[in-house]
Amino acid sequence: MREEVQRISKLVADGKLSPEDAASLIDAFYESDRIEEAENAGAVPPPPPPTEDVKKSARDPFKSLVESIEKMTKEGLETVDWTEVSKHARQSAKKGLDHLKSGIEDLSKGKVNMAWLLTSEEREVTLPLTLPNGKTLKIENRSGEVKVVGGFDVGSVSAHARFRGSTSDEAKAKADAYTLIIEESDHIVEIRQPDVNGLTVDIEVQLPGHGNVNVTSESGNIQLVDTQGSSRIEGKSGNVTLRGLHGIVEVVTASGNVSVEDTEGASLSLENRSGNIRAARIKGNLKARTASGDITVTNSSGKVISLETASGNVTVDLDEPVTGTLNVRTVEGDTLAAIPDGSDCRVSLSTLRGSVSTGIELHDRAGSESRVTGRIGEGNGSLDISAVSGNITIELRDQVS
Repeated sequence: MREEVQRISKLVADGKLSPEDAASLIDAFYESDRIEEAENAGAVPPPPPPTEDVKKSARDPFKSLVESIEKMTKEGLETVDWTEVSKHARQSAKKGLDHLKSGIEDLSKGKVNMAWLLTSEEREVTLPLTLPNGKTLKIENRSGEVKVVGGFDVGSVSAHARFRGSTSDEAKAKADAYTLIIEESDHIVEIRQPDVNGLTVDIEVQLPGHGNVNVTSESGNIQLVDTQGSSRIEGKSGNVTLRGLHGIVEVVTASGNVSVEDTEGASLSLENRSGNIRAARIKGNLKARTASGDITVTNSSGKVISLETASGNVTVDLDEPVTGTLNVRTVEGDTLAAIPDGSDCRVSLSTLRGSVSTGIELHDRAGSESRVTGRIGEGNGSLDISAVSGNITIELRDQVS
């Protein structure tokens, strides 16, 4: 039981479950223990005889329930009433572990009991939006899509809000009381949501002119288009798509693909725990890092480019010669780097399990099948690629097939 409780606690820490929902579930688990103790003492009638599977592991149903909860939160299922889930766990415990296990198997197969689903209500709100020069638009949205498009003469923000409730009256009351919050201070204009349980909001902003935009989201895709400013994105679950930005760009997300296009600025930092990273037509220093996923950089350039992935392939296609630093690190994955003629850098390529291939003539070349060093031009810059397990290839850009 302790392991299951710890896993539920982790869901709370990751923002997948509210503390209230988790407390209700944990209480249901422990109540089942108390019921079992009472049964053993003869205080309540015993449940039907357990099946052989249950005899082998009396706690398997609870483990399966936690796994189902983890699956639902990972898939972003927004219609589950956790109060009803807890109630179901309590009722099932009274009927015996075998009954609970059969219900959990249905849940795992996607056969969610409609009694567990919440009634929902929707509300549309559109408000005018101004962004004075020098101020940053800040958007905080716990659950739902966020889209910001720049370049409009008149600004506006539209919210499509969905409210979940255990009854239709509860959902309607939440919808009737909904207010989209827009606040302005010395340096920012902030858009945020009221603190209401069971609220999911899709936000679309037509930005008056251009400007800096910061977005914080726990669940939902984020898209910024032609904002022509700096940006900081913090997300936990959802894809991030940026196009037409200018300035410092920073993206930190836990799960989802990240794509950045047609962006120029002093620095671009992309960090992702799980998901692919794609950068196209980027001008400026670039740092990209993912624990699990591919990194693809095309038609881009920068004085300093640093790419790192623990599990995934790296593809680099630069449209300007390497005269600064190009650094690639992979634990498990292949790397292909295509660079233009005229580069000026020292070259170091190494892999512990794999091979190295160079389609570029290197001065002072030395090494073996798995390690090559040398220089292109005078060797003022640095091209350094290393892998633990994976092949490494560098070619002239116009020679890559």
